[in-house]
Amino acid sequence: MVVARPGQTAVPRDIGFFEWFFDADTWTGNGGIIESLIDTVVLCAAATAVAALIAVPIAAVLAHYRKAQVASTWLVSLSRAVPTFAIAALLVPWSLRRGWGFEPWPIFIALFLLAVVPIYLNTYVAIRQVPEGSVDAARALGYGESSVLGRIEFAMGASLILAGIRVAAIQVVATEPIRAFLGGDGLGRYVRDGFGQNNTTLVVGGIILIGGLAAITGLLFVLLERLVLPTGVRRLVRQQGERQP
Repeated sequence: MVVARPGQTAVPRDIGFFEWFFDADTWTGNGGIIESLIDTVVLCAAATAVAALIAVPIAAVLAHYRKAQVASTWLVSLSRAVPTFAIAALLVPWSLRRGWGFEPWPIFIALFLLAVVPIYLNTYVAIRQVPEGSVDAARALGYGESSVLGRIEFAMGASLILAGIRVAAIQVVATEPIRAFLGGDGLGRYVRDGFGQNNTTLVVGGIILIGGLAAITGLLFVLLERLVLPTGVRRLVRQQGERQP
């Protein structure tokens, strides 16, 4: 008999993976895969979207005016040195003292900080690497600084900016499962419950679900890039890549 702690999904240890995975009860109902999947997607999308809304404009403006290059490098290096799990764990007591519970704020803030780094870095590099000839030509035609940034630099760097958001989104999806080990929910609960019940089926199922969501996230951003970016911009990006050794 399997005894599960509160919040765990009790699953017999002798059940096979395919039997568990293709069981309708596994997907539906309270605590099913669909509910956990929606929970994970909403949190990851929110953290990535907020990070993009903050990091992209700041990085674009700083790069346009050639400011804070050293500070940006220092910030990126420092943020990568601090584990996301440590940030979330430190924020849990802070959240509990304010009556906000174990989630979503501790893991949301930790995932937001994780997403900011690649988005900011890619945006800064994307704007800085726009050929100066294109920028000077736009200014000679009477474009203001905001128009140069928005119509020239941002348009030519859009591919790299989207790539940064894609990397951030995949990292967030792959890291979000630590939330389950801090008292939260989401797809990480299957890995947590699997370890708690010594059930390999749940551990493997959780890993497959998380990996599958990360892969789908990357694919969706590739499709988004094809839909959003003009054909001329994509062609220019390919040509620039072919010129590089």
